[in-house]
Amino acid sequence: MKLVYLWLACLSACAYTQKPQENTSTLATHTYQNSYHKRVNALSGVGKAEAELDTMVTRFLQQWKIEGASMCLLKDGKILYAKGYGWADHEQGVVMQPYHRMRMASVSKLFTAVAIMKLVEAGKVRLDSKLWGEQGILKSYKHLPIADTLAYQMTVEHLLTHSGGWRNQLRTDPMFAPVAVAKALKLTTAPTFEQTLGFMLSQRGMFRPGEFVDYSNFGYTLLGEVVREVAGKSYIRYLQEDVLKPMQVTRLAISKNTYQERLPNETRYYTHPTEVLKPSIYTLVDSVSAVYEGNNTYALAGAGGLIASPLEIAQFVLHIDGFSNVKDHLTLPTLQRMTTAVGKDSTQQRLIGWKHADAEKWWRTGNLSSTSSSVTCRRDGYIWVFMTNTGSWRGPFFVYEIEGLMRRFLQKYQATLPLP
Repeated sequence: MKLVYLWLACLSACAYTQKPQENTSTLATHTYQNSYHKRVNALSGVGKAEAELDTMVTRFLQQWKIEGASMCLLKDGKILYAKGYGWADHEQGVVMQPYHRMRMASVSKLFTAVAIMKLVEAGKVRLDSKLWGEQGILKSYKHLPIADTLAYQMTVEHLLTHSGGWRNQLRTDPMFAPVAVAKALKLTTAPTFEQTLGFMLSQRGMFRPGEFVDYSNFGYTLLGEVVREVAGKSYIRYLQEDVLKPMQVTRLAISKNTYQERLPNETRYYTHPTEVLKPSIYTLVDSVSAVYEGNNTYALAGAGGLIASPLEIAQFVLHIDGFSNVKDHLTLPTLQRMTTAVGKDSTQQRLIGWKHADAEKWWRTGNLSSTSSSVTCRRDGYIWVFMTNTGSWRGPFFVYEIEGLMRRFLQKYQATLPLP
């Protein structure tokens, strides 16, 4: 386990190296040389497996017209492989490296869920805590009028399980319709989150909270406000300082909306060639790329706006995977609740944070016009994270292609991989 921490320490120390000349890979069974420019013999000398994985990923990127990708593979808490492929910024000639950070899209929800569950374990909030009313925890927004009394039944758990009952006249998630919300509110630029919340609370015809699952980015963005209210600090500060710092994950941040505002070692983002232009969130009229001003990624925050490298995400997962290789930062009952389906309809898994969980694996995915992310925590000890800086015409279904790629590789080479 010390080797994983060593690698992450090197990641932070070397993260600002300029324009590397070649893609590099790393294996935890070697002493890392404090530089990404020195190639390490990945997969512990199993050259055939490494070459096959490189070939598979390269063909995969070509087939799906992906500019760049980065991935890592771990077993029992130890890094087997971490490598970047293609371009981090094609226009600037920057190749993808393991330290590059990318938007993780809805993988952000797993981080938000863990932040909430940590507050639950600390006794600062309960899953059945109400959001609104005299006993509601979101006191900062008590001045906002509530049109539908069903909202007073909404709890923290309803938000975590996408069962808050939200409905609105736009018939879509408001976090991906900022221009439409702005027009409904007669604004001249994208609404603030408070304005979006006010819009949602002004709507009638809610479903009864807890009745059924309706995937909600808005609900998870609102959970970020729950964190702020309960923890007494901003969502991102609590996540960085109280959740991730003890895990030695130090470079997670919220992505901004323009290329000019990108953070250090954050990649450039690309759309699939078929992606159409969208109205700017700033002017509401100019046609812009969906990967930048066409979506308010920064506002998504804990629902879909976080950035990190694949290995940093894997390090986070190691602390919530239920195995003994690394001490978990949540108790076993909490992890069981997060990965156990509850609710009236067994076909809709009301998990917390995770997209899917069964005896084989826990799985979390994310998709934006600018990225696809797949995080797999297999119950046999394998963890992999695969991220792209390019959207796909398959949208949220592209992650199944990523999952298939990694499964095919392991089915062929798992028996020959070096075990920790």
